[in-house]
Amino acid sequence: MKDGMMKALVFKGPKHFEVEERPIPACGPDEILVRVRYGGVCGTDNRIYQGTKIIEAPRITGHEFSGRIETIGENVEGYHVGQRVSVYPMIYCGTCHCCQEGRTNICVNRTTIGYEIDGGFAQYVKIPKEAIACGNVVEVPDSVSDEVAAISEPIAAAYHGIQQAQLKDGDVFVIVGAGPIGLFHVQLSKSVNLSKLIVIEPIAEKRAMAAEMGADIVIDPTTENALDIIMEASGKRGADAVIIDVGVPSVLEQSLAYVKKGGRFVIFAGNPVGSRVSIDPNVIHYKELVVTGSSSSSADNQREVFRLLDSGKVDCSKMVSGVFSLEQWQTAFEMKANYKGIKTVLDPWKEDVQ
Repeated sequence: MKDGMMKALVFKGPKHFEVEERPIPACGPDEILVRVRYGGVCGTDNRIYQGTKIIEAPRITGHEFSGRIETIGENVEGYHVGQRVSVYPMIYCGTCHCCQEGRTNICVNRTTIGYEIDGGFAQYVKIPKEAIACGNVVEVPDSVSDEVAAISEPIAAAYHGIQQAQLKDGDVFVIVGAGPIGLFHVQLSKSVNLSKLIVIEPIAEKRAMAAEMGADIVIDPTTENALDIIMEASGKRGADAVIIDVGVPSVLEQSLAYVKKGGRFVIFAGNPVGSRVSIDPNVIHYKELVVTGSSSSSADNQREVFRLLDSGKVDCSKMVSGVFSLEQWQTAFEMKANYKGIKTVLDPWKEDVQ
């Protein structure tokens, strides 16, 4: 490759990605240039590929990534060359009503690295001054691998979901779905001493992983009565909190019954656009349930995730199921789309072995 050039995976339009040589971004006085180590593949990357998530093209995608600081602009303070970092991709505006209320994760005017700004599916990525000002360049502890650091953004999103569930010691917690986020929730729920951690998942391999990671009870909803098992495990009260980690409206509908009176019901997974559910409002009314969502996260959540990982309370070392070159992007995307493994990552420095 020529001097001053880098390899990048470029979105050209729906169903069209190409690996290209691109100029290494020039680092301005208020910016940071990161040498990418790994980029995590997200379901949203697949949606971009399919055309159901609309972004402008051409664009270097990838909003989950880790790396080392290569260059620091002369006006940037608090960082050093060679520092291991992960970059929280969403840049909040700071002025909308959500930001003013401290809920920057749902900023009305947010922009995101990998969507509106070139992202981490490349050998280098430039971090704009707005992201630096938001505190989005997060140091990675020595104890956390580059692979895990690359997927810390979705772990941070999962952590925000745990915050929304407001777990406390002694709770019965039900996780519906044991995909990557559900398994992150299994790990992160260890931040409190639960009475029972229950996972509902139809795929045997994922149930086994949930059990290995600490679930007390795993339920196959295709052969077992989840409600009966939850009621028995909770002393007939129901779960203190339920989090929905699958975007299936019918699953959401039936899961409301799992919550105890006064409990919390957190909708984490997005559903297809236009989805509708039918719920008896009296269930919410008479049980006085709190029904809420969980959307995105923050750089502070990412820092807290690193603290938990560094402490050993949470272990995500087994969460990466495959490392692929940029040329192998389609294999990594297909694994994500077909629910194979947990998380796949792209290594922009890996030689094509196809």
